[in-house]
Amino acid sequence: MRLKKIMVLSLFTASILQANTGEELFKNHCSSCHSEILGVDESGGKVTNIYGAPYVKDVVKKLKEETKTQDEFVSFIKDYINIPSKRKSLYGKRAIKQFGLMPSLSGLLSDKESTKLATYLYNDIIKKEVKIEKIKKLVKKQGLFETYCSSCHSEVLGVDESGGKVTNIYGAPYVKDIVKKLKEETKTQDEFVSFIKDYINIPSKRKSLYSKKAIKQFGLMPSLNGVLSDKEITQLANDLYKKY
Repeated sequence: MRLKKIMVLSLFTASILQANTGEELFKNHCSSCHSEILGVDESGGKVTNIYGAPYVKDVVKKLKEETKTQDEFVSFIKDYINIPSKRKSLYGKRAIKQFGLMPSLSGLLSDKESTKLATYLYNDIIKKEVKIEKIKKLVKKQGLFETYCSSCHSEVLGVDESGGKVTNIYGAPYVKDIVKKLKEETKTQDEFVSFIKDYINIPSKRKSLYSKKAIKQFGLMPSLNGVLSDKEITQLANDLYKKY
């Protein structure tokens, strides 16, 4: 019986690992060096992001210029991440001296996962970067709340004229009412901010400020975990506190 349980657990674990998407594989094995900003370099009067390795968008662009087809691109990535070497590197000695030689991922990814990762890099990473840049510009232009929350919490979808009274219809509880109710429930701005940060990352019926009737009407809010950074969520919560 114990052996059967172990076998089932092993199969379950294997199925989860195989279910990783190319994006998840990149995030788990590559993003910490190739896309997460470690700091900024302000020398020469220009602000440049600092990464732990060449920036992924630049790597993909350079490799696409060096290879003729997607198959060649995928083949190079699979070979290089398994057996990195100075000879194969797309970058000169100066870059290797700066970043060091990439550690091998041999044994960490299956052949299928390596193919999935390389294919994701070829087809989707640039599109995603463009999308992220558009969102950043949108946030800068109109703010965090307007970008991520207003479509449900402040944009009027219609009106309810029942009972002889005209009432606006929203996709979720109206922002001003939420802030007022939460301020009544919390004692300080810190408590208010803490609640907002916790709730938008992990929404639940138990934490909700509203009754089951409201949740049945609007549904449970989708999580913004991974969409906003901790700094952005804090800023959003503080903005809400101060605005209403």
